[in-house]
Amino acid sequence: MDYYFMADLNTLTLTAKGQAQFPVGWRRQAGLLRGGPCDVRVIDDGRQSLLITPRIQKRRGAVGLLAHLKRQKLPFPKVERHVLPYK
Repeated sequence: MDYYFMADLNTLTLTAKGQAQFPVGWRRQAGLLRGGPCDVRVIDDGRQSLLITPRIQKRRGAVGLLAHLKRQKLPFPKVERHVLPYK
């Protein structure tokens, strides 16, 4: 193994019950700081490797934004339209 890449490796400790704590950097990047479901697939490479991918959580989006904008007292200023030079 090339020692240059050793800094990129993280250690994952597995308990006797099968519980694990993933590295904080990976959980932050995957949006799993508070935990969440992950899909685990076995890769048949002869080294018992696992492919762990977080499940994509459905985002709520802009829930309530339209109602909030309708409650505003001041109207939005009129937008000046212009023709693009290539049309």
